[in-house]
Amino acid sequence: MILVLCGTQKQDFSRMIKEVEKLSTFEKIIVQAGHTIYQSKTMEIFDFVTKDELTRLYKQSDMVITHAGAGSMVQGIKEKRKMIVFPRRSKYGEHVNDHQVELATKFADLDYLEIYKEGDNIEELYNKVKDINFQEWNLKSNVVNLISEFIES
Repeated sequence: MILVLCGTQKQDFSRMIKEVEKLSTFEKIIVQAGHTIYQSKTMEIFDFVTKDELTRLYKQSDMVITHAGAGSMVQGIKEKRKMIVFPRRSKYGEHVNDHQVELATKFADLDYLEIYKEGDNIEELYNKVKDINFQEWNLKSNVVNLISEFIES
């Protein structure tokens, strides 16, 4: 099962959901759409769930495709999930700036996840990520420690 996370931002993020829907022929997809309104006949979509339910969904998933929110990425890394990160972009009105691109790049540089970049073929990226063994959570990483401390505070 693929867990898809749009985060809690009020800006629409249907660009990611539309792209991920192409994978619904391969696996069951559950989408936490947040404030994004999207209709699908092939994916299970909900707005928000409790923290406990979200943790359960992470554990049940084989892969997580998420916006580049720090909390979503850190939880995926801690749960040892294969992850594709789809940063929200300011040029599409999905966020106020491109800090998600910067944050996702740092995590990718640490070999925790793969980033979806404009022009990528989502099916090829999905197949590539299925075969990758990413780094496990490393508390010695200064970047990860700083982000983790910030999220938990």
